[in-house]
Amino acid sequence: MIRSIQTALILVFSALSFAQAQEVTSTLVDDAAILDVTIVTEEESTRAVIIREAAIQEAFVPQISTRNPKPKLDDQEATSALLPSVDTLSGAELKTFQHYDIKDTLSQSAGVSVVQTGQAGSTTSLFIRGMESNHTVVMLNGRRLPPGLAGLHQIEFLDTANLESIQLHKGAVSSLYGSDALSGAIDLRSTDARYVQANTLSTYFEGGSFSTFRSGQKVTLRDGRVGIALDTSYHETENDRVQSDFENQSFRGNVAYEIGDGIYLDVLGYIQDGEVQVPGSSLGFGFPEEQLNKNQSSLFSPRLSIQRDDWDFSTFYSYTENELEATRSPFFNDNLLEQFGHEAEAVFNYHPTKEATYTLGAGYYGYEFERTPITPGFFNQPAQFEYGYTSAFAQADIALPHGFQVLTSGRYDDHDSFESKGTYSAQLSHHTESTGTTFFGKVATGYKAPSGQDFIFIDPTIDPTTIPPEESATWEVGVQQRIINKRSSIALTYFQSDVENLVDIDPVTFFLPSIVDTETSGVEVEFNYGPRDNLDFYTNYTFLDAEIVSGQYFGGFQGGPGDRLPRRPRHQLGAGVVTHGDKWTLGTEVTGSYDRLDSPRVTLSDYTVARIFGSLEVSDNVELYGRVENVFDDPFTTTTGYSAAGLGAFGGVRIVIGR
Repeated sequence: MIRSIQTALILVFSALSFAQAQEVTSTLVDDAAILDVTIVTEEESTRAVIIREAAIQEAFVPQISTRNPKPKLDDQEATSALLPSVDTLSGAELKTFQHYDIKDTLSQSAGVSVVQTGQAGSTTSLFIRGMESNHTVVMLNGRRLPPGLAGLHQIEFLDTANLESIQLHKGAVSSLYGSDALSGAIDLRSTDARYVQANTLSTYFEGGSFSTFRSGQKVTLRDGRVGIALDTSYHETENDRVQSDFENQSFRGNVAYEIGDGIYLDVLGYIQDGEVQVPGSSLGFGFPEEQLNKNQSSLFSPRLSIQRDDWDFSTFYSYTENELEATRSPFFNDNLLEQFGHEAEAVFNYHPTKEATYTLGAGYYGYEFERTPITPGFFNQPAQFEYGYTSAFAQADIALPHGFQVLTSGRYDDHDSFESKGTYSAQLSHHTESTGTTFFGKVATGYKAPSGQDFIFIDPTIDPTTIPPEESATWEVGVQQRIINKRSSIALTYFQSDVENLVDIDPVTFFLPSIVDTETSGVEVEFNYGPRDNLDFYTNYTFLDAEIVSGQYFGGFQGGPGDRLPRRPRHQLGAGVVTHGDKWTLGTEVTGSYDRLDSPRVTLSDYTVARIFGSLEVSDNVELYGRVENVFDDPFTTTTGYSAAGLGAFGGVRIVIGR
């Protein structure tokens, strides 16, 4: 189906472009946007249509840390810099670094570690500042993607190709995004059809090692009051492990109609369909196993939005589905796991001046979880549970005199099944323009109702509503200093997170819940250096101390009080450098993890992995690109028995047409 959509997008765009008979100009990369989003005006380049489109999109979409849009393009000087706890990765960066999935993209961020049980398509865990994977909310254009039974959207199936940007917030944001956001939030930004300015088409095709093939298309169309943005992606590979074939395809679409001046009705849609073979651990008795996982996710979300000079309002409804069919289990534990979600939200922002924005919001969130055994048995029983909660939240974002900025928010979630809870966040920063110095501090609390797996797999005699909600308290302090020039800076952040009532599963019975308390703390150092317009360098280092305070993590198999939390490296390093000319780009990245435990009794080897990438613009509309992954051919593992892919080479072509 997705391949048919891909072909249709190309044909539709070609027909409309021919009918309109417009002059065609285009650009493939923004020479000044290798590491930053740069606004390109009409006068600066007649070949900057698509990059200018990206700048417009970036200016109008809400920031993940505030839920408020940035000022309009002519007010950019009033925009304060985001603190280091918020990472924004532009579409230009994603294309330049040739990052196609969340794992590769976020593993370069300070404070983030990623673990995979295999290679492309295998189950992926995301630890932000040492906290659990299901403590992170994943969204598309501000709407939650289905969390599934594990409580975290299956990020191994997310394709970042064709996105306008990715925003990552580290630290509790439950006061803005509700349950699950104990450790942070990720917002994937596809093109918002409300702000489409021109007709554009981009397509890419890529092949390489391990019988890998990728392709994708993106179309934006503007016809009077109607804006359309559609994109597709396809990825298949045999991977570098036996019986690990992976195939995934996705479609994102947004159609908007301007009812009146600044009044929009739009619909956002997302469909993902993937299949991956699961051979299991290479140390297992039955390796390679014949397991097969099929995953489907979808989102349908209409929205009404109104924008005025001193206020804006939006309300949306979202319906989500996630379906995981696990078959060929060696333990005859085949299952169909389903999750359904209904969400409705309304947000009002009042910004009487450039210095202040006040937000009020309310929402309803309902979820249903089902487990249907394909091969029923004593340890494989059907289960079902559903719950919902209503919320009210408020926020104040105020620029104070003498360079101070305050951001506070509060929320109350009223649950129908679990304990209701209030959460808050308070952030204060001070910026000295003459020295380029920013001091900052933040405290926040998080809250999480149990995930689907917490009550779908427990003893059916246990009332799920007796499971206590997980809670977090996080804080951070730091300093950010501009050095040498406006394109260079260094930041130092200290953070600490305490989690109470972490819900785990007893590994002996696999049916009884286990309650654990944890504590994580650490330091993030981030350095960015741009000595020239065509040369950029970054590096970051994270020290993490994550331990179990009370309880038995995975029933003691993964540790007890005083033990380190497994799979969180104590030291982590990321670095990269990019240089470019008028028609070419060349760069390299290095990632390293050191002092790692897979359990209290299993130590993992340190690893340092490097990659090289580059591109060449051969004409106004055509770009050739390529990369080499795992240059040192290091057979490292992020968890025991699951090796990463070895040395691999990939190359492709990108074609762009813009009006």
